[in-house]
Amino acid sequence: MLKPRATVFLVFILPLALTLQGCAVTRWLFGPSQPPSASRGPGSFPTGSSIDGLANTVPGLGDGQGETAVNPQYVTEADLLKVVGELQRLSGKDSYRFPIPKDVTGANVYKATLIRLQDYADKHPGAYPEILAFTRGRAYEGLREYGKALEQYQIVSQGKNQLKEEAAKSIVLLTRFQEIRQSPLSATTPVEYIQALDNQIAAWQEVQKQQVGTPYAALAREEEERLDRAKVTFLELNRYSIEDGNESVVLAYQQLIGKHKESKNVYRYQIEFADFYCLLAQEYVAQSDPQSLRFDPATFEDLGRTAMRLYGQVAHEDGVMEKLEAKGKLEALEAYMAKVGRLGR
Repeated sequence: MLKPRATVFLVFILPLALTLQGCAVTRWLFGPSQPPSASRGPGSFPTGSSIDGLANTVPGLGDGQGETAVNPQYVTEADLLKVVGELQRLSGKDSYRFPIPKDVTGANVYKATLIRLQDYADKHPGAYPEILAFTRGRAYEGLREYGKALEQYQIVSQGKNQLKEEAAKSIVLLTRFQEIRQSPLSATTPVEYIQALDNQIAAWQEVQKQQVGTPYAALAREEEERLDRAKVTFLELNRYSIEDGNESVVLAYQQLIGKHKESKNVYRYQIEFADFYCLLAQEYVAQSDPQSLRFDPATFEDLGRTAMRLYGQVAHEDGVMEKLEAKGKLEALEAYMAKVGRLGR
């Protein structure tokens, strides 16, 4: 089971150091308990250090100056601690509410971690396989690759190491994740398909209740959100064959946005909802020539203004990635409505 960020050092870095028994990093972490001095060298643990200061105090991870920065006895372990520490530092956010974190290069931290671990393994064949596997498992979790994460945790659980118990807990949870995700969505009618999605959603909600306060709850919440979005997509694709199809799509979007208003994707959903209203407006124009008597300006205006309102809500939000997209679509819609309005006079 994953632990809160506040206990990262005790839960992950500490077992890592215990696993590296007999190496230079272990001696550094568990050196004599006495105040540091200039004559003591790297075999001590400076009083008051924290996980945030790890990179500046572990030999080989500092600014490159001083005697310890070039001491080769620390290089192998320091490289591994650097990769592990970077993942732990950035991956503690609620993955449902916040986007996937980026490392200092701007890359997806989970993908970057997998690449760096592979690079480490290539440079140091056979070094600390359980730690590599456990860290890969965490990275795969962040990428929602539960099957691959399970494979890595199995490697850890089969050995004798400090991470075995933690890996065993993750195996139990991710096995359940795989069961829910892979449960068949057998249905012969739209109603049955929506019901099958609702059954899966209920299963994810049960996982959330059991994992309150852990990152696994956020992962389960994301899976629930994915299925809620799938319901909207299904209704959009089948709206012509469903009674009151357009109304069903509108209701589904409203439920999606209302239910997941704390999600990192909520502004994306608002733009997509506005896009749907734009589509309805365009279809109305295609079906009823604005220059004919069949065209009802009020109907067109109602569809267009609803879309404008949704775009506007996002366009006026500061600090969100979708802001510029919403502004551009709002301006384009205003121009389109003005054009149709002139034709309908």
